[in-house]
Amino acid sequence: MKQHYSTFIIDDDPIFVLLFKKIIEKSERFNRVQNFPDGQYAMDELIKMNEQGNGMPDIIFLDLNMPNIDGWQFLDAIQKQSFINKLNIYIVSSSIDNHEIERAKQYKCVKNFISKPISLDFFEEYDLWN
Repeated sequence: MKQHYSTFIIDDDPIFVLLFKKIIEKSERFNRVQNFPDGQYAMDELIKMNEQGNGMPDIIFLDLNMPNIDGWQFLDAIQKQSFINKLNIYIVSSSIDNHEIERAKQYKCVKNFISKPISLDFFEEYDLWN
């Protein structure tokens, strides 16, 4: 039996989110999926979860280019939180800019930089479960 995980998808592209949720559903790995259209909503929810003693999401999939608070601003803000070590963030971006990939490596909470589009094979390619 597969273990189930909770996840946040922080991405403002409704088509990507819809397709990614379907892929997540087919993976049969997640029992809770929450979507946030920008980093501020996600940050607010993480702070609330931490204050209430609720468990953090097991994995966060973070887009970089969003309105209001983008992925970089989210990462900068999350670094200041006491719960930073509880987070496993995977950047999911259409960018293939090596500068952005290298920049992402500077954040300890970022586990990997994944290029869109994503297929079901994604969960086999990346070791998300360790």
